[in-house]
Amino acid sequence: MLFRPSENAYLQASSQRGFTLLEVLVAMALIGFGLAVAFTAVSGTARLDEKMSGHFAAMALARSKLDETLASPKFAVANDRGEDRFAGMDFGYRIQLRPVTLLTPEQQNQIRSFNTKLERIDIDVFWGPKDAQQVYSLSSYRIAPSQPKLAAQSESNRP
Repeated sequence: MLFRPSENAYLQASSQRGFTLLEVLVAMALIGFGLAVAFTAVSGTARLDEKMSGHFAAMALARSKLDETLASPKFAVANDRGEDRFAGMDFGYRIQLRPVTLLTPEQQNQIRSFNTKLERIDIDVFWGPKDAQQVYSLSSYRIAPSQPKLAAQSESNRP
């Protein structure tokens, strides 16, 4: 006796629909690859956000130190160095003042009435580990505070 599949069995086999094991594996691999790319993008964004926060905080600290220096034009600032905790991060800073020469000595002799002196203000803010320290620099100029003349001081001290 020959075994013949019935028509019912044939219809049941063709009506079962689904994915083969290979299709499932390919789909899982594609989903895994997509998730890996998404997690890499998110972690890269978090690192950039942290780096940007450090730069923004350094810029704000440098600007505040510059504002302190420029607050009073007659205030003589010495070279300054220090450390601050700002926006949840540790920063170091350095403020340097240097005189700026506007005129050559020959020009100064020709224009005796021009006695304005400028100072260059350099502010460096640094942060991060010692082996990979980052620096933000800010420079500006200000009119140097006028030095009182010795003759004027000696006259004011006379009785």
